[in-house]
Parts: sequence; C-alpha cells; structure tokens
Amino acid sequence: MKKKIRYTNEPMHTGNTIKDVLPRPDALVFRKERVLTLRLDEPTLEELKEVADSKGLGMSTLVRMWVKERLAQDVSTQAQ
Repeated sequence: MKKKIRYTNEPMHTGNTIKDVLPRPDALVFRKERVLTLRLDEPTLEELKEVADSKGLGMSTLVRMWVKERLAQDVSTQAQ
C-alpha cells in the first residue's frame, strides 16, 4: 500500500531565488566551431605551454589567437 500524501497549509520553504542566471540574449547566439587536431613535437609543446602560462592563457586559446592574427595580417597584405 502506498503512503498517502498529507497536504497542509504550512508555508513552503523553496530556498533562495537567483536572478540573472542566463547570459544576455545576444550572448546566446550559436557559434559554429569545428575541431582541428594538430600534432606538435614535445619541445614545441613545452615552449608553447611556457608562453601560454606566462600570458595567463591556455595553449589552445593562444594558438587560436595566433592563427587569427596571422590570417588578419595575410588578408590585409593581399588587399594591398
């Protein structure tokens, strides 16, 4: 036999309400990204890690920044 639920008029304690848990609507725009696998030798990875750590960045973030900067340079050079 199932236990019956007893309803009362006691106030419910639901916890705290948190406001603004979602980012702004313009930040919810879907960004289409693809994964690129890159093989590097151990000494290169160590140097990359040192540079990334000195800048307070992750290695992937640093490489992504460098690729974008280089592409921007190449595009501006080709436009001249």
